[in-house]
Amino acid sequence: MLPSNDNRTPSLHPPTPACPQVRSLNIPCSDAFDFSLFLADPSNVRDWNIQGLPADAFSTENGVMVTRGRRWPLMVDPQGQAVKWVKNMEGANGLKVLSLSMGDMARQMEAAVQYGRPVLLADVGEEIDPLLEPLLAKSFIK
Repeated sequence: MLPSNDNRTPSLHPPTPACPQVRSLNIPCSDAFDFSLFLADPSNVRDWNIQGLPADAFSTENGVMVTRGRRWPLMVDPQGQAVKWVKNMEGANGLKVLSLSMGDMARQMEAAVQYGRPVLLADVGEEIDPLLEPLLAKSFIK
């Protein structure tokens, strides 16, 4: 394989680890640090893979961010893998799949939030209905 400037292909020269610099500051550092192993339990990752999340490192890191993040995740998903994974993962919890074009979307969203049900808002374009802004900002009263 020839070296490439394309970000999607691996480089022949991996980046040098930061550990020597960090250790010079007397900060403990692990040579084999892995983001997904640090923040995710391997049994959870296995469950995610069974539920449809691809087993590659990039997908696992995205799974960690989706499940551990404080904000609502935005998943750009042209192949439908994330939608499949979320449906399989949250289906037992009464997942509601909604679209902004649905006539009763606001009523269904309100009911899902009221009863603590997960919601997957699919086919979101560049603009989101202003009705959803308080929900996305998490500025609602329990």
